[in-house]
Amino acid sequence: MIQPGTTVIAGLSGGADSVALLHWLYTASQKAISINLMAAHINHMLRGEESDQDEAFCAAFCKILGIPLHVKRIDVAALAKKSGVGVEEAGRNARHAFFAELARENTRIALAHTLSDRIETMLLNMKRGAALRGFCSIPPIRSFGEHLIIRPLIECSRAQVENYCAYHKLEYRVDQSNFDPTYRRNQIRLEVLPALGLNDDAMRRTFRALERDEAYLAQEATQAAGIRNQESGLPEALRNRVLRDQLAASGIEPSQIRIQEAGRRAQKIEVRPRKATVNFEIIDYTAEKFTNKDLANCLDYDTIAGDLVVSARRPGDCMHLCNGAGTKPLKKLFQERKVPPGEREQRVVLRDGEGIVWLEGFGCAHRCRVTDNTRKLLVVELRVEN
Repeated sequence: MIQPGTTVIAGLSGGADSVALLHWLYTASQKAISINLMAAHINHMLRGEESDQDEAFCAAFCKILGIPLHVKRIDVAALAKKSGVGVEEAGRNARHAFFAELARENTRIALAHTLSDRIETMLLNMKRGAALRGFCSIPPIRSFGEHLIIRPLIECSRAQVENYCAYHKLEYRVDQSNFDPTYRRNQIRLEVLPALGLNDDAMRRTFRALERDEAYLAQEATQAAGIRNQESGLPEALRNRVLRDQLAASGIEPSQIRIQEAGRRAQKIEVRPRKATVNFEIIDYTAEKFTNKDLANCLDYDTIAGDLVVSARRPGDCMHLCNGAGTKPLKKLFQERKVPPGEREQRVVLRDGEGIVWLEGFGCAHRCRVTDNTRKLLVVELRVEN
């Protein structure tokens, strides 16, 4: 997970898991391996004074260890409302954006997920319906752009982490919302897992076996990708994996439902995405020089939050169209405009740090509309090669 000379950014919430992770990384950096260690904390502003106390605790802890700390305050509840996603997803997106902002060459992002988190996630995936990759749950290592996300505590149980903190006399913060059983993950943690009585050693062995099988089948699917004809006898397990990889490569979320639909529709295992190029131009805005038609693909540049990202539709995507009647799921918008199902996955979506700002064929989001106060326009030009 960690090589000498790498930069390691540890996510620090102030809870037992992240405190133990940062302390362990600090100890390793002092005695075993030379790394450039820093910490990152996001104040989600969800719990008022408690959130501010978490931030102050993290600052004090890092000061004691002499570790640089990067802090960012984000109103996650407001972000979730604007982007039309849940608070948990909005928080995760904000954290990932912050990590991407901090990452430099040869960087690892260290997160404090434990074996307990992995078991909970596996059960959540099971509830939603999952294939082998979903049962593998949280991966110990995964790509993060040009960098890696690593989880050094992934085989440690939550009890082991708390024992580590007790042994080293490490204080930590306790988020009281973790004891609210109305949240699904908390319900699994507080009610389901105690009833199941799962053995940690057995679950470690299970995850290792699942990872081996997943790695092997992923390799076989890569080799089988050149086989196009479904009548060739390619096993369904590999056929679905080929479809999943091709959907993902096309910018389409490879959910089980979409994989099944693609398998039913396709005569060949092949996804033919359009080649779409999105160009931007920033120009001064003078109202008398533009008609409503001219502004169809224009946004108020100063309303853009953070970096722009071009993508396809994602599960749970919502949007408040310019002058539209409130926020609606993209699925509903497509249905209202009678966009054929086969075309919906190909529509280009433009996002910023707060959510969707522009949708192909629909125009800009309401929050990015051109008004009398607009000074600069972001002009979106889409070129599509079928």
